[in-house]
Amino acid sequence: MTQDAPTPDGAADAAREALAAYLPEFYAAVGEFPDLHVEPGLSDADIAALEARLDFRLSDGLKKLLREFATISMNGLSVRAAHFGPIVMPSSEALIIGELYLHNPGDRLLMLPNDETVYYLEQRNGAITKLADSLENFFNHTLPRHLYG
Repeated sequence: MTQDAPTPDGAADAAREALAAYLPEFYAAVGEFPDLHVEPGLSDADIAALEARLDFRLSDGLKKLLREFATISMNGLSVRAAHFGPIVMPSSEALIIGELYLHNPGDRLLMLPNDETVYYLEQRNGAITKLADSLENFFNHTLPRHLYG
């Protein structure tokens, strides 16, 4: 008996199932959104290479998320490992992990080295707000609250 390679739709379905298991409250809120896009995670070697390229120590929670998903995006939210980058602000060690449209398009999600806290940067005025004490709380509790406020 041979096993067929997963089709792109099969891979997308598997990634959505993994998202439902890993972030159940988030998935319950957005799982039916047609623009929800999820990509399978990174290997430990890929994560180490990402840390080396960025010269940034990722938190354990962010590494855990990246092992599951390289991308979670939909209208107004984008967390894509391929787009992670340093923030260009004086005296800042923050890493941009994504975009979130709470107030303005292009506002950023930030994390600090080896810190689980998720912050929100309003591009227009430079205000930084703590959103959640971990990525799991951000996706499962904070984000659904903002989506359905």
